[in-house]
This record gives sequence, structure tokens and C-alpha cells, in this order.
Amino acid sequence: MYAYVYEGRRHDTGDKLGFLKATVEFALKRDDLGGAFREYLKGLKL
Repeated sequence: MYAYVYEGRRHDTGDKLGFLKATVEFALKRDDLGGAFREYLKGLKL
């Protein structure tokens, strides 16, 4: 058996909600998308 201990977050991308959470978190961290995507999310009227 092999194991690897790491620091950070884990995303269950096999789960629909987990996939969406991972996508949003990674998009917000990107220099080229983060600002515009954050403003888009703030402007959503649901």
C-alpha cells in the first residue's frame, strides 16, 4: 500500500457539486480570469 500526505484541499470531481466547486475555486485563483469571474458571480441575480 502506498500513501501520500499533502497539504491543501481535495476536490471530488466525480460528484457534480464537487466538480462545480473545484471549477469555481480554480477559476477564481487564475490571474487571467479571477477578477472578471469574481465580478460575474457578484452580479448574478438568482
